[in-house]
Amino acid sequence: MTEPIPIQGPPPPAANPGASDAQVHVFSPNAGLIDGVPVTAPPYGDIQDVVLSILQQRAQQLGAPTPATITDNRYGGAIRLLIHPDGTTEQLG
Repeated sequence: MTEPIPIQGPPPPAANPGASDAQVHVFSPNAGLIDGVPVTAPPYGDIQDVVLSILQQRAQQLGAPTPATITDNRYGGAIRLLIHPDGTTEQLG
């Protein structure tokens, strides 16, 4: 009698250290997109704080750091960050 072959599928996100970066696009001091979903900052708030807060929540839910590529149209640049569940960030190469 043969053993059943386990069904293979992609690992869950928390167990997938090679997960693709969250794609963040910042358009103005109070508007942007995270993975195509619009995000806005409250009046007198900053979109940077909102983006980092959302990515920190994602890292907490996954139980692992979340990589992100952030393109900021205000300055014409992009940066890769790793956002940890405790809110700390580090720049990736």
